[in-house]
Amino acid sequence: NILTQREATEGTFVQTHLKAGAPSIESYDNAQYAQRYGGDLMLNHRKGKWDISLATSYLRNDIAGRREGDVYTLRNDTLTRFPSDGERSFDEINYSGQLAIGYAPNEDNHLNFGFYGGRRTKDRTADILYYDNHAIYQGERLYTLQYFNENLRIRKGDFIFSALDYVHRFKNQSELSTSILYEYTLLGGPTTNRNLAWPDTQIILQDEFNTNENPLHGVRWELNYSTKERPIGTWEFGYQFRNLNHTGDFLYERRSNATGDFELVPEFSSEVDLHRQIHSAYGVLTGTRGAWDYSVGLRLEYMGRDLELRDKTGALDTTYAYDFLQPFPSASFQYRFNDEMRLKGAYSRRVQRTTTFKMNPFPEREHSETLEQGDPELLPEFIDLLELGIIKDFGEQSVYATGYYRSVHNLVNRVNTVYNDTILNRIYSNVGEGLSLGLELGSELRFTEWWDAFIGGNVYRYTIDGTFDDRLVNTQAWVYSFNANTTFKLPKKTSVQWSLNYLSDRNTAQGEDSRFFSPNLTLRKTFKGEKLTMTLQWLHMDMGLLDTNEQRITTWREGEFFTTTNYLYEVDLIMVNFTYTFNQRKNKGSFIKSEFGAQEF
Repeated sequence: NILTQREATEGTFVQTHLKAGAPSIESYDNAQYAQRYGGDLMLNHRKGKWDISLATSYLRNDIAGRREGDVYTLRNDTLTRFPSDGERSFDEINYSGQLAIGYAPNEDNHLNFGFYGGRRTKDRTADILYYDNHAIYQGERLYTLQYFNENLRIRKGDFIFSALDYVHRFKNQSELSTSILYEYTLLGGPTTNRNLAWPDTQIILQDEFNTNENPLHGVRWELNYSTKERPIGTWEFGYQFRNLNHTGDFLYERRSNATGDFELVPEFSSEVDLHRQIHSAYGVLTGTRGAWDYSVGLRLEYMGRDLELRDKTGALDTTYAYDFLQPFPSASFQYRFNDEMRLKGAYSRRVQRTTTFKMNPFPEREHSETLEQGDPELLPEFIDLLELGIIKDFGEQSVYATGYYRSVHNLVNRVNTVYNDTILNRIYSNVGEGLSLGLELGSELRFTEWWDAFIGGNVYRYTIDGTFDDRLVNTQAWVYSFNANTTFKLPKKTSVQWSLNYLSDRNTAQGEDSRFFSPNLTLRKTFKGEKLTMTLQWLHMDMGLLDTNEQRITTWREGEFFTTTNYLYEVDLIMVNFTYTFNQRKNKGSFIKSEFGAQEF
C-alpha cells in the first residue's frame, strides 16, 4: 500500500542514482560478456494538500557462470551416465515508471493513488557439453556419445498495476482505511532446446520450442478499522479480499528431422487456468501495561482454488478443486526487566501459497537432461513458528539469544524421478513435514567511535518426515549459518565495511544442498556537503583462492539415479554507485508494490 505521511515538511526532494560494473574478471567461457549498469531518478513534491512522487529506473544486471554436472540412471541392469560441463549465465533487464499522488483536503482525510508500469526480462543460458554420454551393461560399455545442448530460457514480464487508498480519522482518534489494487501481468517465454552434434554443431539432432504465455489478473481490496487507544490497548479489525485469474497456454513443438517443420508434442503441451479467491478477516489487540508490551491477533481465512487443466488434443479436460477455512493466530510480548534487559516471545501461524507454475503437471524441457513439472494437487505450506529470546545491552553494545521451533506442514520440495535413461523428471511435490529446532545468537559491538561490528549465528536441527512417490522420506541434519560485518569510519566522511555470509550444507527430501558463502567489501564516501555519495563495492570476493558464490545440489534414489550439479556464479564483481541528492530534505515518497506478478515471475 501507499503509506500516508502526516505532518511532513513541504518542499521538493530529488535524487538520482547511477550504477556501473567493471568488466568480468573471469570469463567462465561464456559466449557473451556480462553487462551491469543502470540508473534511476526519483522526485517527491509536497505542497499544501498535495503530495506527488515520480520515479523511473533502468537496470541491466547480467551474471556470468558455469555448471558442472554428473548424472547416472539405472534401468534394466543398464547404467547410463552423462557427465556435462558448460555455460549457465543470466542476462537481466528491468525498467519501470512509477507515480504516486496523495491528496489531503484536511487533516482527517487522506486519499492516495499509485501506478506502476514496467518490463522485466531474464534470459537464462545453459549451453552444456555432454562429453561422455555412455551406457554400461554387465561391465561392458555399450556406446559412447558426445553432443552439445544449446538451451535458452527467456522469462519475460510486463507489469501494470494501480492502487487507490483512502484513510479517515474520526474525532475520537479512531481510524478507518480502505484500499483497492488491480494488477495485470503478462508473463511469457519462450524456451528453446537444441541438441547438436559435437564437435560439428551444424548438425541438429533435436530442436524443441515452448511458448510459455501466461497472463494474470489480480484484485485486492481491504477495509481496516482501528480504535483509539484504551487502557487495555488499541484494537484493529479488518477484512481483505483477493482474487487471481492466471491463464497459461504452453505450446510445445519439436522440429521434424524429415520435413524441417515444427510439430506439436501433445504430452508436453497444455492450457492451464487458475482461479483463486481468498477472504480473510482479522482482529488484533496491541497494548502496553507496566513493563509489558503485547500483541494478540487472529486471522480467519477462506481460500478457494480451481485449477482447470486441458491438453491440446482434447483428450484431457479436468478441474482440480481445493479449499480451506482455517484460523491463523499470532501473539507476541516483550517484558522489560530494566533499561538494559528485555525478554521477548512470539507465536505465529501463516500460509505459503504455491505458484501456478508449480501446479502444471505437463513437463517443460528445462534442458537436455531435465523435464520440469508440477503437481495439480499441490497443497500450500502451513507454517507455525514459536520464538523465545532475551536481549541484553551493555552501554552501546548488545547481545541477544533466541530459541525457536518451526514446523512446516505440506512441505514443498523439488524431487526427481527417472523419465528415461538420459532424462530425469524434476517435480515440485508435498513431501511431508519439515521441523526446525534451533538457537540464534548475535551481538552488536562498538570498539571505538570509529570501529563497530556485528556477528550473528544460527544453528538448528532440521528434520523432513513424510512420503513421496509412495516411499518414505526421513532425513535429519544439523544446519548452521553465520553472518558478520565490521565498519571502519575513516576521515573525510569515508567508511569501509566488510561482511561475510555463510550457510552450511542442508538436507533435502532426496539429498542435500551444499554450503554457500559470500564475502563482500564496500567503500563509501560523501562529497559536496553529503549531497553526493559514491559507493565502491567488491562483491563475492574470491581472488582465485576461495569457492565463493557457488553451490552444489545433489539428489539420489538408491538403485534408480544419482545427480549432482555444481553451480559456479561470477565472483570478484566490482560495482560503483553514485547517488546525488539535490537538496537535504528527507525523502517522503512511497510507491506501491506487486501483489501477484512478482511472485509468479
